[in-house]
Amino acid sequence: MDKRDLSTNFKSRLSQVLASHPAGKGHFLKSVGMDRSALSQFLNPDSDRLPRAEMLRRIAQVTGVSVDWLLCLENAPEGRQEVAASVHIEKAVQADGSTPLDQWRREASGFKLRYVPSTLPDMVSLSPEAADTNADARGGGVENVLERISLDDLDVEIAMPIQTLKDLSARTGLWRGAEAQTCRAQLAHMARVCRENYPALRLHLYDGTETFSAPFTVFGKQRVALYIGDAYLMVSSPDQVRGFSRQFDRLVRRATIGSDRVHEVIEALADAVRG
Repeated sequence: MDKRDLSTNFKSRLSQVLASHPAGKGHFLKSVGMDRSALSQFLNPDSDRLPRAEMLRRIAQVTGVSVDWLLCLENAPEGRQEVAASVHIEKAVQADGSTPLDQWRREASGFKLRYVPSTLPDMVSLSPEAADTNADARGGGVENVLERISLDDLDVEIAMPIQTLKDLSARTGLWRGAEAQTCRAQLAHMARVCRENYPALRLHLYDGTETFSAPFTVFGKQRVALYIGDAYLMVSSPDQVRGFSRQFDRLVRRATIGSDRVHEVIEALADAVRG
Protein backbone atom coordinates (compact mmCIF):
# COMPACT_ATOMS: atom_id res chain seq x y z
CA MET A 1 0.00 0.00 0.00
CA ASP A 2 1.55 3.33 -1.05
CA LYS A 3 1.31 6.53 0.98
CA ARG A 4 -1.55 7.90 -1.13
CA ASP A 5 -3.71 4.84 -0.44
CA LEU A 6 -2.72 4.86 3.22
CA SER A 7 -3.69 8.53 3.50
CA THR A 8 -7.05 7.93 1.80
CA ASN A 9 -7.82 5.07 4.19
CA PHE A 10 -6.79 7.15 7.19
CA LYS A 11 -9.09 10.01 6.13
CA SER A 12 -12.02 7.60 6.05
CA ARG A 13 -11.28 6.19 9.49
CA LEU A 14 -10.58 9.62 11.01
CA SER A 15 -13.93 10.86 9.68
CA GLN A 16 -15.65 7.89 11.38
CA VAL A 17 -13.89 8.67 14.66
CA LEU A 18 -14.95 12.31 14.51
CA ALA A 19 -18.56 11.45 13.68
CA SER A 20 -18.83 9.01 16.60
CA HIS A 21 -16.96 11.03 19.24
CA PRO A 22 -19.66 11.76 21.85
CA ALA A 23 -18.23 15.05 23.09
CA GLY A 24 -17.79 16.63 19.65
CA LYS A 25 -14.93 17.81 17.45
CA GLY A 26 -13.63 20.47 19.88
CA HIS A 27 -13.23 17.97 22.72
CA PHE A 28 -11.57 15.47 20.37
CA LEU A 29 -8.99 18.02 19.20
CA LYS A 30 -8.23 19.12 22.75
CA SER A 31 -7.90 15.54 24.00
CA VAL A 32 -5.44 14.44 21.30
CA GLY A 33 -3.53 17.75 21.13
CA MET A 34 -4.34 18.52 17.51
CA ASP A 35 -5.16 21.97 16.10
CA ARG A 36 -7.91 22.62 13.56
CA SER A 37 -5.51 23.42 10.72
CA ALA A 38 -3.79 20.05 11.10
CA LEU A 39 -7.18 18.31 11.13
CA SER A 40 -8.15 20.10 7.91
CA GLN A 41 -4.96 18.91 6.25
CA PHE A 42 -5.45 15.31 7.37
CA LEU A 43 -9.00 15.36 5.92
CA ASN A 44 -8.14 17.26 2.73
CA PRO A 45 -8.72 14.87 -0.23
CA ASP A 46 -5.94 16.61 -2.16
CA SER A 47 -3.34 16.01 0.56
CA ASP A 48 -1.54 12.77 1.41
CA ARG A 49 -0.31 14.03 4.79
CA LEU A 50 -0.36 11.52 7.64
CA PRO A 51 0.08 12.19 11.38
CA ARG A 52 3.22 11.19 13.20
CA ALA A 53 3.28 7.99 15.27
CA GLU A 54 2.76 9.85 18.56
CA MET A 55 -0.35 11.57 17.22
CA LEU A 56 -1.72 8.23 15.99
CA ARG A 57 -1.10 6.79 19.44
CA ARG A 58 -2.99 9.65 21.14
CA ILE A 59 -5.95 9.32 18.75
CA ALA A 60 -6.09 5.58 19.46
CA GLN A 61 -5.81 6.12 23.21
CA VAL A 62 -8.52 8.79 23.40
CA THR A 63 -11.03 7.03 21.14
CA GLY A 64 -10.43 3.40 22.17
CA VAL A 65 -9.60 2.19 18.66
CA SER A 66 -6.31 0.69 17.50
CA VAL A 67 -3.64 2.35 15.35
CA ASP A 68 -3.90 -0.52 12.86
CA TRP A 69 -7.62 0.17 12.50
CA LEU A 70 -6.95 3.89 11.91
CA LEU A 71 -4.63 2.94 9.04
CA CYS A 72 -7.04 0.28 7.69
CA LEU A 73 -4.60 -2.52 8.47
CA GLU A 74 -7.38 -4.35 10.30
CA ASN A 75 -11.18 -4.21 10.36
CA ALA A 76 -11.88 -4.38 14.10
CA PRO A 77 -11.60 -0.99 15.88
CA GLU A 78 -10.66 -2.71 19.12
CA GLY A 79 -7.70 -4.62 17.65
CA ARG A 80 -5.16 -5.88 20.15
CA GLN A 81 -1.98 -4.40 18.67
CA GLU A 82 -0.51 -1.76 20.98
CA VAL A 83 1.84 1.07 20.03
CA ALA A 84 3.01 1.44 23.63
CA ALA A 85 2.85 -0.78 26.70
CA SER A 86 -0.76 -1.02 27.89
CA VAL A 87 0.06 -1.37 31.60
CA HIS A 88 2.38 0.71 33.74
CA ILE A 89 2.63 2.25 37.21
CA GLU A 90 2.16 5.98 37.84
CA LYS A 91 3.07 7.58 41.16
CA ALA A 92 0.08 9.23 42.83
CA VAL A 93 2.16 12.39 43.31
CA GLN A 94 4.89 13.21 40.81
CA ALA A 95 8.27 14.76 41.66
CA ASP A 96 6.94 18.23 40.74
CA GLY A 97 3.93 17.81 43.02
CA SER A 98 1.46 17.18 40.17
CA THR A 99 -0.77 14.13 39.83
CA PRO A 100 -1.61 12.11 36.70
CA LEU A 101 -5.24 12.26 37.77
CA ASP A 102 -5.56 15.80 36.40
CA GLN A 103 -4.71 14.65 32.88
CA TRP A 104 -6.87 11.53 33.12
CA ARG A 105 -9.88 13.54 34.27
CA ARG A 106 -9.44 16.07 31.45
CA GLU A 107 -9.21 13.34 28.84
CA ALA A 108 -12.34 11.64 30.20
CA SER A 109 -14.38 14.86 30.00
CA GLY A 110 -17.66 14.19 28.21
CA PHE A 111 -17.57 10.49 29.04
CA LYS A 112 -18.60 8.38 32.02
CA LEU A 113 -16.38 7.90 35.05
CA ARG A 114 -16.89 4.66 37.01
CA TYR A 115 -15.28 4.53 40.44
CA VAL A 116 -14.81 1.86 43.12
CA PRO A 117 -13.15 3.67 46.07
CA SER A 118 -10.83 2.19 48.69
CA THR A 119 -12.75 3.82 51.56
CA LEU A 120 -15.08 6.81 51.16
CA PRO A 121 -15.18 8.51 47.75
CA ASP A 122 -13.68 11.97 48.02
CA MET A 123 -16.55 13.72 46.23
CA VAL A 124 -18.94 12.81 49.05
CA SER A 125 -16.52 12.98 51.98
CA LEU A 126 -15.86 15.78 54.47
CA SER A 127 -12.38 17.15 55.01
CA PRO A 128 -11.28 17.60 58.64
CA GLU A 129 -11.84 21.35 58.24
CA ALA A 130 -15.39 20.91 56.95
CA ALA A 131 -16.17 18.43 59.70
CA ASP A 132 -14.92 20.97 62.29
CA THR A 133 -12.60 18.38 63.81
CA ASN A 134 -8.98 17.31 63.59
CA ALA A 135 -9.98 13.76 62.68
CA ASP A 136 -10.44 12.77 59.04
CA ALA A 137 -13.78 10.98 58.67
CA ARG A 138 -12.79 9.38 55.39
CA GLY A 139 -10.85 6.54 56.98
CA GLY A 140 -7.51 7.19 55.27
CA GLY A 141 -6.19 5.94 51.96
CA VAL A 142 -8.30 8.35 49.95
CA GLU A 143 -7.19 8.43 46.31
CA ASN A 144 -8.87 11.78 45.47
CA VAL A 145 -10.04 10.53 42.08
CA LEU A 146 -13.02 12.89 41.99
CA GLU A 147 -11.23 16.00 43.25
CA ARG A 148 -12.17 19.12 41.24
CA ILE A 149 -14.53 17.17 39.00
CA SER A 150 -17.56 19.03 37.66
CA LEU A 151 -20.71 16.98 37.22
CA ASP A 152 -21.49 19.24 34.26
CA ASP A 153 -18.57 17.61 32.42
CA LEU A 154 -18.71 14.01 33.62
CA ASP A 155 -21.34 11.40 34.38
CA VAL A 156 -20.09 9.81 37.63
CA GLU A 157 -21.03 6.40 39.03
CA ILE A 158 -19.64 5.05 42.31
CA ALA A 159 -19.95 1.46 43.57
CA MET A 160 -18.90 0.47 47.09
CA PRO A 161 -19.77 -2.07 49.81
CA ILE A 162 -22.48 -0.96 52.21
CA GLN A 163 -20.36 -2.38 55.04
CA THR A 164 -18.02 0.62 54.72
CA LEU A 165 -20.88 2.94 55.67
CA LYS A 166 -22.11 0.58 58.39
CA ASP A 167 -18.63 0.65 59.94
CA LEU A 168 -18.72 4.44 59.83
CA SER A 169 -22.13 4.50 61.49
CA ALA A 170 -21.10 1.99 64.19
CA ARG A 171 -17.65 3.61 64.61
CA THR A 172 -15.93 0.31 63.95
CA GLY A 173 -13.22 -0.84 61.53
CA LEU A 174 -11.34 2.16 60.14
CA TRP A 175 -13.47 4.45 62.33
CA ARG A 176 -12.88 2.69 65.64
CA GLY A 177 -12.48 5.41 68.24
CA ALA A 178 -13.64 8.22 65.91
CA GLU A 179 -15.86 10.89 67.43
CA ALA A 180 -19.59 10.32 66.97
CA GLN A 181 -19.99 13.92 65.81
CA THR A 182 -17.47 13.33 63.02
CA CYS A 183 -19.09 10.12 61.79
CA ARG A 184 -22.60 11.56 61.94
CA ALA A 185 -21.57 14.69 60.04
CA GLN A 186 -19.82 12.62 57.37
CA LEU A 187 -22.85 10.41 56.73
CA ALA A 188 -25.25 13.36 56.69
CA HIS A 189 -23.03 15.18 54.19
CA MET A 190 -22.78 12.09 51.99
CA ALA A 191 -26.56 11.65 51.97
CA ARG A 192 -27.06 15.30 51.01
CA VAL A 193 -24.55 15.17 48.14
CA CYS A 194 -26.14 12.00 46.75
CA ARG A 195 -29.65 13.42 47.00
CA GLU A 196 -28.86 16.82 45.47
CA ASN A 197 -26.71 15.55 42.59
CA TYR A 198 -28.72 12.55 41.40
CA PRO A 199 -28.73 11.42 38.56
CA ALA A 200 -25.44 13.07 37.48
CA LEU A 201 -23.89 11.33 40.50
CA ARG A 202 -25.11 7.80 41.20
CA LEU A 203 -23.97 5.77 44.19
CA HIS A 204 -24.50 1.99 44.18
CA LEU A 205 -24.16 0.04 47.44
CA TYR A 206 -23.52 -3.70 47.19
CA ASP A 207 -23.10 -6.40 49.85
CA GLY A 208 -19.38 -6.70 50.53
CA THR A 209 -19.85 -10.09 52.22
CA GLU A 210 -20.94 -11.55 48.88
CA THR A 211 -19.00 -9.46 46.36
CA PHE A 212 -15.43 -8.18 46.40
CA SER A 213 -13.72 -5.58 44.25
CA ALA A 214 -10.32 -3.91 44.42
CA PRO A 215 -10.42 -0.10 44.14
CA PHE A 216 -10.32 1.04 40.52
CA THR A 217 -11.51 3.87 38.29
CA VAL A 218 -12.58 3.67 34.64
CA PHE A 219 -11.87 6.99 32.93
CA GLY A 220 -14.24 6.98 29.94
CA LYS A 221 -12.99 4.61 27.26
CA GLN A 222 -9.35 5.64 27.63
CA ARG A 223 -7.92 3.95 30.71
CA VAL A 224 -8.38 2.24 34.05
CA ALA A 225 -6.43 3.21 37.16
CA LEU A 226 -6.13 0.68 40.01
CA TYR A 227 -5.26 2.32 43.31
CA ILE A 228 -2.31 0.56 45.01
CA GLY A 229 -1.53 2.95 47.86
CA ASP A 230 0.83 5.71 46.78
CA ALA A 231 0.62 4.83 43.09
CA TYR A 232 -1.76 3.73 40.35
CA LEU A 233 -1.52 0.71 38.08
CA MET A 234 -2.68 2.21 34.79
CA VAL A 235 -4.28 0.07 32.07
CA SER A 236 -4.99 1.44 28.59
CA SER A 237 -5.68 -1.60 26.40
CA PRO A 238 -9.21 -1.16 24.94
CA ASP A 239 -10.06 -4.81 25.70
CA GLN A 240 -8.96 -4.44 29.31
CA VAL A 241 -10.81 -1.14 29.75
CA ARG A 242 -14.00 -2.80 28.50
CA GLY A 243 -13.37 -5.69 30.89
CA PHE A 244 -13.22 -3.36 33.89
CA SER A 245 -16.35 -1.58 32.66
CA ARG A 246 -18.14 -4.93 32.65
CA GLN A 247 -16.83 -5.61 36.16
CA PHE A 248 -18.27 -2.30 37.33
CA ASP A 249 -21.61 -3.12 35.68
CA ARG A 250 -21.60 -6.40 37.62
CA LEU A 251 -21.26 -4.46 40.87
CA VAL A 252 -24.14 -2.20 39.85
CA ARG A 253 -26.36 -5.21 39.14
CA ARG A 254 -25.59 -6.52 42.63
CA ALA A 255 -26.52 -3.26 44.35
CA THR A 256 -28.95 -3.80 47.21
CA ILE A 257 -30.88 -0.55 46.71
CA GLY A 258 -31.57 1.80 43.83
CA SER A 259 -29.22 4.79 43.49
CA ASP A 260 -32.25 7.13 43.48
CA ARG A 261 -33.02 6.09 47.09
CA VAL A 262 -29.53 5.46 48.44
CA HIS A 263 -29.55 8.78 50.32
CA GLU A 264 -32.38 7.43 52.49
CA VAL A 265 -30.22 4.52 53.64
CA ILE A 266 -27.31 6.83 54.42
CA GLU A 267 -29.55 9.24 56.35
CA ALA A 268 -30.76 6.30 58.48
CA LEU A 269 -27.16 5.31 59.15
CA ALA A 270 -26.39 8.90 60.22
CA ASP A 271 -29.32 8.85 62.64
CA ALA A 272 -28.06 5.52 64.04
CA VAL A 273 -24.68 6.90 65.15
CA ARG A 274 -24.50 6.67 68.94
CA GLY A 275 -22.48 8.77 71.32
